[in-house]
Order: sequence, then structure tokens, then C-alpha cells
Amino acid sequence: MSFWNKAFDVAKNAGTSLINEIESNANEIREIKSKYENKSDEELIRIINNDSFFASQSKKEKGVAFGILKKRGYSAEDIKA
Repeated sequence: MSFWNKAFDVAKNAGTSLINEIESNANEIREIKSKYENKSDEELIRIINNDSFFASQSKKEKGVAFGILKKRGYSAEDIKA
């Protein structure tokens, strides 16, 4: 096998791995969004503003909650207040 064939295989494997990771993240965000769309505004604001050491929400979850509130008409200032 030539150098270029090996280089192509490495690049192909890296690309496949990256695509799988992106799909996994997209699926996780879809699941979070589906779960959070039924929550009240107050619950979503609590999720975003909970910065305690023991907070169970990830940055993805906080980002999804923020996006839902923005869609509902809240401004960034309203959410962070």
C-alpha cells in the first residue's frame, strides 16, 4: 500500500469518526430540546442560572434552555436577570 493510500485511509477514518461525533451531539441536543420544550419559563431560567458546583445541567442543556426562551420572546437581559 502506498503512502497516499494510507494517508487517504487515515483521513477517511478521521472524517467518519468526526461525522459520528457530530451526529451523536445533534441527537443529544434534539433529545434535550424535546424534553425542555414542555418546561415552564421559570424552570428554564432556573436551569440557565444554576451555576452551583452541584448543578446537574451541562452547557448543552443550558444552551438549549436559552434558545427555547429566546424563541419564546425573552431577551438575554431578561434571562440573566
